[in-house]
Amino acid sequence: MAAGIVQQHPLYMYTYLLEKGKITQDMISLLDKWRHTGFNVFSGPHILPRNEKSMENSARYLIRASFSLERMTYHREIGQVEYQSKE
Repeated sequence: MAAGIVQQHPLYMYTYLLEKGKITQDMISLLDKWRHTGFNVFSGPHILPRNEKSMENSARYLIRASFSLERMTYHREIGQVEYQSKE
């Protein structure tokens, strides 16, 4: 549910972050120009400190690379980077 709220009302999240001093008005203006702002909220069950397996899974997710450097090739002659997907 929280993800839906932020997706439908990004201004709510911007205002919250602005009030907490985590973001500036200039950053909000920049984010508003982007098609995808990158905001995403997890609305699943809470992870309690005693739930070590869930904490470990969350930590693994946070530190994993978002893409593989082995699948990237830099073509210096044309100044482009190529990424090979799994499929």
